[in-house]
Amino acid sequence: MLRALQLMLPEATLRIVQETPWHSLTFAGTQICICAGLQDARGENAQQFAKDLPDHEFELSSQFVADIAVTEARFDTGQHSLVIDALILDN
Repeated sequence: MLRALQLMLPEATLRIVQETPWHSLTFAGTQICICAGLQDARGENAQQFAKDLPDHEFELSSQFVADIAVTEARFDTGQHSLVIDALILDN
């Protein structure tokens, strides 16, 4: 997942903040919270990334991205951070 996000936002520093197993009656997977740190004075790339992320088609070998979104964004002068929450299901 981190590699796929890194391809979308190559200038970001990504780290997993929390990873929790997730189960329903029919599916199993993982809830992941990722922080993306960026050094971009205008934040245009981060804003476009946040807009495009929910509709992006990820190609993961043994997993399916059921839900993903930027749930928090901070745009300060020269330093930006995004919090990305995702639900990834096992195939």
